Amino acid sequence: MNTNHSVLNCVVKFFAPLFFFLYFHSNACINAKTCSSEDRSCNFNEILYSYISVPPGIYLYSTQRSYQGNLAAYGSNLQLSMMNICYEARSFAQIISNCSNILPFTHSDSSGISTYTTDFSLDGTLPVRGARGELIYSQWNLLTTFSTPPLLSMNQAGVTSELFWTFTGEGVYTASDSCGNGQFFDNGNTGVKGDPNSLNNDWTGLFDVDTCDMYRKVLCICY
Repeated sequence: MNTNHSVLNCVVKFFAPLFFFLYFHSNACINAKTCSSEDRSCNFNEILYSYISVPPGIYLYSTQRSYQGNLAAYGSNLQLSMMNICYEARSFAQIISNCSNILPFTHSDSSGISTYTTDFSLDGTLPVRGARGELIYSQWNLLTTFSTPPLLSMNQAGVTSELFWTFTGEGVYTASDSCGNGQFFDNGNTGVKGDPNSLNNDWTGLFDVDTCDMYRKVLCICY
């Protein structure tokens, strides 16, 4: 029996169903004429990633527990405290990526999501994804403009269904609404919170605030 011919048959049998599926799936999207190139269900790379690998990107996840506004209580300053919170939560995060670089999604007086590309050399061209790889933004840089709505809400993307602290208005640290830079947990101070169900560009909260005695989730990124 010809060994090369046998190997070729095995290769064809393995890849033919995959290519047929990808062709059918992509053709259905084209015929429907309802999909943008950023729609994960119609983007060829996204379809391929979903079947043969973990998609690359920056993954969002939520803490399991909820916190009052004194987020600086878990480290020497607000930024390090929130990083400690996120590192602890990473062990329980239901995300498909094995990423290990961790940063908080909540702003501090020393850093925040709009400056991570310079502060931590985060690649702003990477896509932003939910727990199972769902595409939220095609690039991190789109998120940090705070003028582009997400493709999916945090709830739809499996990140969280609960409100979360962000301490940011339009990507800028909001000192007056940061629970005193993460020091206070009373009802006399406020902090900006994000909306898990919003599909608007203001889903991170902008100037939507809660009093600091409220318990809210903390979002984190892993890349």
